[in-house]
Amino acid sequence: MAELPTEEELEKLYHEKGHDALVWYAWRNALRSLAMLGCSPFPEKWSKQNQVHILYKICRVSLVLAQWINSSTSSIAESLQEGIMVPDLSHNTAPHVALFSAMCAFTGDIEDTGNNSHISEAKVVARYAMLTTFAFTQCFKLEESRCISNFEDITEAVVNAAVIDYLFLNQQRGKLDELNWHSALSLWPHPKPKQILEWEEILLGYFHQLQLDFLADDLRRLWGGRDLGEHAHNYVKTLSQAITGDSELLRRAIFFGETTESVYSVRVLLLGAGGAGKSSLVDRLWDKPVEQVKPATLGVRYVQDQPLILHDTFFEFDLDEQEPELYLWDFGGQTIFHGLHSAFLHENCVYVLVVDSRHEQAPDEWLHQIRHLAGSQAKVLLVTNWYEQCETHQNKTRLRREFPDLLTADSFFYFSCHNKDAPDFKRFVQSLVKASLNSQKMVLKETLDVQRALDEKYKDDDTVFVRESKLRDLIATVSQHPESTDSTLNQLQQLGFLVRVEKGNSRYCLKPAWAVDNAYQLLYSPILRQANGILNLTALEQVFAGKVDEDHVEYLVSFLNERSLCIRLQDNGKYFFPDATRADEPLSVSELLNQQNKLTLRFDVPYLPLGFHARLVHKLFVPHSEVGIHDPQDIWRQGFILRAGITSQAVVHYLLRKNVIEMVLTGDLKAFSALLREFYTHLKAVLVSPNGIRPEQIHPSVLFNQQSFSVHSGEGLVKVLAQIDSYDQLFQEIRNMASTVHNEYHERVYNTEVTGDGQNAIGSENITMNQFIDKSNIQVTADQRQIISSVLDEMLRHKANLSDDVLEAVYDVRKEVKADEKQPTEKSQSVLGRLWGGIRELTNVAKDMTDVGGFVVEHQAAIGTAVTAAAALLS
Repeated sequence: MAELPTEEELEKLYHEKGHDALVWYAWRNALRSLAMLGCSPFPEKWSKQNQVHILYKICRVSLVLAQWINSSTSSIAESLQEGIMVPDLSHNTAPHVALFSAMCAFTGDIEDTGNNSHISEAKVVARYAMLTTFAFTQCFKLEESRCISNFEDITEAVVNAAVIDYLFLNQQRGKLDELNWHSALSLWPHPKPKQILEWEEILLGYFHQLQLDFLADDLRRLWGGRDLGEHAHNYVKTLSQAITGDSELLRRAIFFGETTESVYSVRVLLLGAGGAGKSSLVDRLWDKPVEQVKPATLGVRYVQDQPLILHDTFFEFDLDEQEPELYLWDFGGQTIFHGLHSAFLHENCVYVLVVDSRHEQAPDEWLHQIRHLAGSQAKVLLVTNWYEQCETHQNKTRLRREFPDLLTADSFFYFSCHNKDAPDFKRFVQSLVKASLNSQKMVLKETLDVQRALDEKYKDDDTVFVRESKLRDLIATVSQHPESTDSTLNQLQQLGFLVRVEKGNSRYCLKPAWAVDNAYQLLYSPILRQANGILNLTALEQVFAGKVDEDHVEYLVSFLNERSLCIRLQDNGKYFFPDATRADEPLSVSELLNQQNKLTLRFDVPYLPLGFHARLVHKLFVPHSEVGIHDPQDIWRQGFILRAGITSQAVVHYLLRKNVIEMVLTGDLKAFSALLREFYTHLKAVLVSPNGIRPEQIHPSVLFNQQSFSVHSGEGLVKVLAQIDSYDQLFQEIRNMASTVHNEYHERVYNTEVTGDGQNAIGSENITMNQFIDKSNIQVTADQRQIISSVLDEMLRHKANLSDDVLEAVYDVRKEVKADEKQPTEKSQSVLGRLWGGIRELTNVAKDMTDVGGFVVEHQAAIGTAVTAAAALLS
């Protein structure tokens, strides 16, 4: 097999032949990689509503770069700012690696390099161009070989094609031009591999099934070395997902070139813990005096009718005069509910996350929530609000590694919200304007014409709600495509211009901010809290007495019910709001937990999405069903009791700090399977998101007789529970299940190629603190190894307090860490796995390790025990 060009060779090519040559090289490798989607299972598992959007987004990079020669670099750079982070597409797959590398190659995406940026650009571009083929072939070997018999032949064809491209570029005397950009060289050496031809046809078949014939034709032209049609320049437009997720709208915008416009207004959402300084930052942006002590913000504070124009307020900051109108939404503390915002707060939005420097507030949890809510396209600016003599910094490298889709090197800001002259505040304002401009997406002009007609029709009255029939009549008078009324309504909702409040009666709210604001006022009202979240409609109307029409209160409750934030109780006609119920658990919970015969299950997840409790309760609350939550009295803010008949029940509660959901089953063993099946089905429906938690990231385990067993599959446990008749049999079946999982994992780990950073290429992310009976079998990743190393170093800083045995154990394990860095072995992983399991049981350290010193001081004795146990494996 031919050898791929090295990074140094590509760097030399960059200097001799220019940037265009590297872009062409990376672009062609990306084009070849697209065929892989034909053998990949990914399109089949994507939800129907996302298939069009995701496939378009993957292919768009290649379609845009096809126009590199005859387009301005700046226009293409702006067009691809959103990157190639695609929901539900594994970052280990060849298409992702190749496409991401192609994008980086043409942008010259340079990290923090200080004064040497002009020298390092060639290195960066060359490195990404090299990754385009090298990582592509490696990932192809690891990920795709399971479904391909001749993957080695295809890998060789891929490498040979890349080498031919490289040699061709070296032989060029001048720069590439439009003529040879497309047709100078065949994309594949002749003949094209038969398997590639089959995959291409399968992929094109996906597009035809989704009515994306024009996209299939364009890909076929690129694969054949032909130019695209006149419509191709429309691929450069940054379109709203309201268009890219709809085949017909996409055809109108791209193929027919229907006029599009950018949405001029942008929402700025300020998030963070209570007291972090969000409201002070809002005052600073409005150039108002900032109070040293401010009352807590309840709900959401926003100014909907008064846009902020930063160019007028801070004219000395040299801001872009094309700055859009900004609308600030200031959320108090944890007061953001997924059900209120997920439908329309994802596009034309910038997220500003504020953390307090005094409290070591780790932003991870909020970043997870933003990704869960808005997806990878969210723009996030992270502000650390400095207080006097407490000027801390964030771990920028780690945060960028864990959230590369949300954060860049320029996303971090440090200043006091009380200091109007803080140097970094100016940079923040400039970045806010830039992020706002970049967040703007284009929609069909016709859609904005409909919105302008709505504004004109209702500008002089206080109309808040309108029936769908009136909306349809108005759309028909404005639109040239009356057959697309449904898609127009959908676009208006996705863009936040409308929000549906009643599904059955088809009524819409013209002022979404009104619905959100009053929803918060209701959910946090003292009247509702004092009633433990249960009120009838008359009492709910009293919450807004003199402020909101009574009919509007009913619409508001319907709006909350449709978004799983309240439940109508059929027996008495009252409404129950799970997020406003009592904080204290019922007395019966302690009685159930103290029963001798019980089974405890735990579900370990990366994070718990805000608002998941209300949505889970909403799905499980079925009072007269055989299995479900039967009574509001069985619900508290951090848990509930699930019942099966009158003899069996399960206490479900949340260990928030550990991101664990615990389920304790008691009563008749024969009902355990039904209880778990009902719970686990709805748990996945609530937690799993295209933007956030994946099904394989929910890790079930069983705590039984003081031992912990990983069962890997919740569905498998349901089947086991359906077959048991006694606790003895249950214990044996769980041991067998855990043993099977352990053996499968051990075989997969030690027969799989290990990547350069010591992480296992397949399956390593599936490890949790409860993965195995013996914690020494935990597979430790490079990041986890680094945390272990930091803990050991910190222990040595306090060696005067350690016994001789513990000190010797620390030195022994530290040597094993160094050995594992060079080459992980079964022995080193066993030792580190044992120690990692001990650390994980002490704290949520894997998800938040901002203060290693404090952690070691607090848990020194327990860490010493864990280190000694790990070191014992060496003997």
